[in-house]
Amino acid sequence: MLKKRTIALLLCFCVFCCLSIFIAAQPVYAQDGYQKNPVDYREIDDYLRSAVDNAHIPGMSVTIVNKDAVLFSGNYGDCESSETPFYLGSVSKSFTAVCIMQLVEQGKVDLNAPVSAYLPGATDGDRISVRQLLNHTSGLGQYQTLENYKIVNEQGVHHYANVNYSLLGEIIEAVSGESYSDYITKNLFELLQLSHTAATQDESEKNGLIDGYTNYWGFNIKTSHKYPSSKDDWITVPAGYISSSTEDLGKYLQMYLNRGSGILSESSIDTMFYGDTIYVDGDIPYWYGYGWTRIEAPLSEPVLRHNGLVETGNACIFLLPESSLAMAVTANVNDYFAANAMIDSLGWGVALMLLGDAPNEISGSTYALNHLWLNLTMLAALTIAIIPLCRLSKYRERVLLLRGSKLPGVYSLIGLHFLLPAFLLMAVPVFLKIPLWVVQAFVPDVFLTIIVSAVLLLAVGFLKGGILWAHKKTIRTRQVSGGGHGSSGYAPDCSS
Repeated sequence: MLKKRTIALLLCFCVFCCLSIFIAAQPVYAQDGYQKNPVDYREIDDYLRSAVDNAHIPGMSVTIVNKDAVLFSGNYGDCESSETPFYLGSVSKSFTAVCIMQLVEQGKVDLNAPVSAYLPGATDGDRISVRQLLNHTSGLGQYQTLENYKIVNEQGVHHYANVNYSLLGEIIEAVSGESYSDYITKNLFELLQLSHTAATQDESEKNGLIDGYTNYWGFNIKTSHKYPSSKDDWITVPAGYISSSTEDLGKYLQMYLNRGSGILSESSIDTMFYGDTIYVDGDIPYWYGYGWTRIEAPLSEPVLRHNGLVETGNACIFLLPESSLAMAVTANVNDYFAANAMIDSLGWGVALMLLGDAPNEISGSTYALNHLWLNLTMLAALTIAIIPLCRLSKYRERVLLLRGSKLPGVYSLIGLHFLLPAFLLMAVPVFLKIPLWVVQAFVPDVFLTIIVSAVLLLAVGFLKGGILWAHKKTIRTRQVSGGGHGSSGYAPDCSS
């Protein structure tokens, strides 16, 4: 019976391992004359409100614009104004790409030049071009930093890596002679009048940065924003920590719809979108340009977009160039197993509505089921780790009843208490090549479950090993002192 129970628990534990691996203001509506085709923005607002409730999003802001005007502005939950800044995550990369293209137009940067031309002594700097950094074909690794980067992938093939844009930020500083924040503030934020956009923590907080949340076991917990403490962090400001409001993002997107607005030339815009993209195969193939992806499906016209994620928030931007429409969505929660995908899905849903189609359904049951299965697997893992601890006294009693020097159960002890936690700790970094610190940052509840389960299993394993060793030593001592053979004269004291 005990073996069957153990097997069942181990199966649950394996399921957990697999899962851990894979691992309000009123809206403002536009006048009818602003839109290319009539769109019922009240339906969009209803859809967004429902999605916020179903996805358990603490705060969200959405802005829809055309070339000339704001068509819709909606704010939900904790967000009461479209001026409220959110961290943008990888949406920041398009901002960095704009700065690079400005320097290209000024003749200060050559897209085909090696990185070493601007950063002498850079690792593999002679083998990587500026162009390869922009479209993630440099061969650098996904979880590398400025401190430890090197070519580990095939060059010329798309391998998304934050360090590419961290290096671009370094190039901007080297060429301009200014800090990244100073350059982008003067040459982009101020020119577009982005008054609630910043590239430093102090300025972000001064602008009224919204509180962030991280999901633990299905509950959104207010969490302090992590901000890059040095240039050697995995995600630096140029790669993922610009903050902005949807009001400012609307202005930023209008710059693209208006083919540069004096910030960039039309040819530079085309290069970013179409002229130098790399094909990426997948469930839905796409082309990656300079801080933008181009997707030909599933909408009726091509979509340019990028999403972003930090430990405490989400963002995504959409461009529909043929319809001259653009949209920005920001949210202040990181919920890897449920809300994140739902936030991205609602962005696609709104895009479908803008083109006259039915939106994606955002179901509350999806959120509940995702977290139910996740929580059950984590509970199974903790149960497997806790049961041996609770039964430790009974284990000691069974050991005291053993006769002879043979120690049964050694193999099960090693398997359950040493090999299994070792597998758990190594499964994610070894098999999927995802460092545990990334799991800690973006899926903290899974990380805590992994660590607590592994520590408990190991600790109980050492205790059981100590009990077996002490009992074996006692038997040998009694055999020697009693002068007998075997242990037939030994009756263990089970009262202790």
